[in-house]
Amino acid sequence: MVKKKSKSFLLILCLVFILLFSACDHDIAIVGYEMVQPPYRIIYIASVDTRLDFEGATIRAVARNGMRYEEFSISSGIGNYINVNHSVDFTTPGIYKVELIVLHTHESFNVHFFIQVIDEETFNQMNAGEWQPPVTETYD
Repeated sequence: MVKKKSKSFLLILCLVFILLFSACDHDIAIVGYEMVQPPYRIIYIASVDTRLDFEGATIRAVARNGMRYEEFSISSGIGNYINVNHSVDFTTPGIYKVELIVLHTHESFNVHFFIQVIDEETFNQMNAGEWQPPVTETYD
């Protein structure tokens, strides 16, 4: 009788541990990544610059329970577990979306930021302090 009770108790204890640990694993499942800091450089000069610079950019994982994990630099992951997707034309001024595809176990998550390509004349005016942003009309 004692053996039967101890086996039943041990079985119930095992089931409780399995349920506890499976619930914990479910709560820490990664559900996405977020951009913490975009790259230091987000403005490029048309026909002068030819490639993106990711220095300074950091992202972090977000768990199902809302927990945010430690930030990490994307420059170390590019080509390994981070793929870059963009259609930046370094010869044409404009604003472009840069998408990062973070590979995590069997899933992938997208994070994006925007960069701007400007013409060399605008860049020189900005550096000389002559450039003024466009005036936006406001209505009261």
